[in-house]
This record gives sequence, structure tokens and C-alpha cells, in this order.
Amino acid sequence: MKIKVVDAATKRAITGKEIQIQIQGKDSGFLTLTTGTDGTITLENNLQGQKIAVTGTGQLAWVTATEGATLLVPTKEKTTVGQGTGSKF
Repeated sequence: MKIKVVDAATKRAITGKEIQIQIQGKDSGFLTLTTGTDGTITLENNLQGQKIAVTGTGQLAWVTATEGATLLVPTKEKTTVGQGTGSKF
């Protein structure tokens, strides 16, 4: 399923960035994914209906993983990239 990753302030898609996703539900854990040129990430269908959020952004903004959902990333907050480093959007 495809999920759009968007800057919370500008509402623009975040493209070509590596982000870490936390999953809350029966498949709890973390995934590191890179947004595509259209600002989407692709999640396995078994994560459907579970809560997801981008980590490294202070307070987590949870959304339910469904096809076409939008995952907001707070502006000017660090996002986990690689091994513990951060980058600002």
C-alpha cells in the first residue's frame, strides 16, 4: 500500500528522503524507508489498519496505515537517517 509523506507546514510531498517509521499494532517495530519521487512510501499490506508515525520528530503523529493515507512530518524537525544522524526538511 502507498502512503504519502508530507511536510506538515507546507503540505508538500517529501521526496527522496530516508525516514524511519514506527509501527504500533500486531506487527510493532520500526522500518527505514526512502520516499519516492512522488513523496510516497510503500508498506506491506499486512500493516493495513495498524498505526504508523515518523520517528525522530518529537511528538509522534500517528495515522492508520491505509492505501492513500497521508503521513505528516513536522517542519524543521529531525528525521532519523542512516545510523542515528538527522537531516532537516
